[in-house]
Amino acid sequence: MSISTALTSVKNNLTKYIVKGTGVAALGLVAYDSHIMGKLQSDVYSKSGDADACMNAYSNTDYLTSPSIVTSKLKDTVFKWETDNNVRHFVNSAIGYFKGFGTMLVESVVPFGLGLGALLGKGKWAKGSAIGLGIYAAVKIVKDVLGFGHYNDLNRKF
Repeated sequence: MSISTALTSVKNNLTKYIVKGTGVAALGLVAYDSHIMGKLQSDVYSKSGDADACMNAYSNTDYLTSPSIVTSKLKDTVFKWETDNNVRHFVNSAIGYFKGFGTMLVESVVPFGLGLGALLGKGKWAKGSAIGLGIYAAVKIVKDVLGFGHYNDLNRKF
């Protein structure tokens, strides 16, 4: 296969490559946003779960139903075990990550669907999805990035 034949093949399929590249780019951006939101939510969810568990264990050590040194020492031991427990943090971290990841996927369903259509679609469906992605990106830039058409209560002119 000569270089001129390869260039002709690329030239004939250039639109197809651009459409597929647009789909890959959209899916990559959605995945990146979802991953970052998953990491943030993972941290918040796990630390909130740890704080709640420690507070419950601590409040349990505040009172005794009957005066007993053994019960008091057992409650203190349970409290120390709760504060040193790492398993809960690990599990809550994973739960928080998937909650954040899934939330961001749901919020980005339009570019995700259009990106899948551009990447996996054929013919008119792929081209239509790529055009839809372009329109979506243009509206997103004008509205959210530049701030036109976005109502802001904190920065009102009147």
